[in-house]
Amino acid sequence: MIKKSIFCFVILAVLHLCFVYFNPSIGMATHQWQDNVIKAQQFMYAENSDTVMVGTSLSGRIIRDSIPFVKSVSFGGCAVEDGLKIILSKGEVPKYVLVETNLLLREGNAELVSNITEGLIPKIRRWIPSLREQYEPICLFASLMMNSTGINPQAGMSTVNMDLLNESINRQLEEDELIPDKKVESRLHDIKKLISKLEEKGTQFVFFEMPVNEELLHLKRYEQIREIMQREFPANKYVYLPSDTTKYLTTDGEHLDFDGQQRFSHYFSKILKESKL
Repeated sequence: MIKKSIFCFVILAVLHLCFVYFNPSIGMATHQWQDNVIKAQQFMYAENSDTVMVGTSLSGRIIRDSIPFVKSVSFGGCAVEDGLKIILSKGEVPKYVLVETNLLLREGNAELVSNITEGLIPKIRRWIPSLREQYEPICLFASLMMNSTGINPQAGMSTVNMDLLNESINRQLEEDELIPDKKVESRLHDIKKLISKLEEKGTQFVFFEMPVNEELLHLKRYEQIREIMQREFPANKYVYLPSDTTKYLTTDGEHLDFDGQQRFSHYFSKILKESKL
């Protein structure tokens, strides 16, 4: 019985590996954390890219097909810091790193970084792709179902509940305050240390700001970040992409809806090409 079980397991594992080998692009996330892990693994195990984007869920909504020459390590619920750490862990540094500045000082997620970079399992996944998150049975099944229906998984973000949007905007306006100096100092120390390590290896940094609802554009924390950026990363030393002044509809004041994602992605691609990165 044990031998038969082992034999069946080996056969199924080989069939799974063969299926993944001949269908490398199949597989999709079923929730945000899984999407983060899949994106990080795809970056770690792919060939090196000249240009990599780091950020949060805000820039994570840029449609990747619009910027195929840019690898994205912008993660939902995570931080710029996480993307920078993963780039450093990969070892092959890119020529350019595009940094979303909206939530630059958000604290990183140590669990995500350790899941991708520490221990023996990440090394095994490099050589046995079927062990990666993207190819788990539930991800394969979800991908097959989505392909059969022809539904775009991002299209659900096209409908905005205006009551919830206004409630979110009002809450952010009421709770708006400056980031405490102690936290600014601590977070800046960590971010600048990571940036310096990449700069020493020849990486050039390019900063950009994601559009938000016009009522939130001048929140205290946003203005504080802009002031910090100009002080710590002056425009005479670093490249800043021009901000898009288009008025976008968002789902919660900060995250672009599906139509906004499409329009901003087109704008972002155009700006990058004009910048000749």
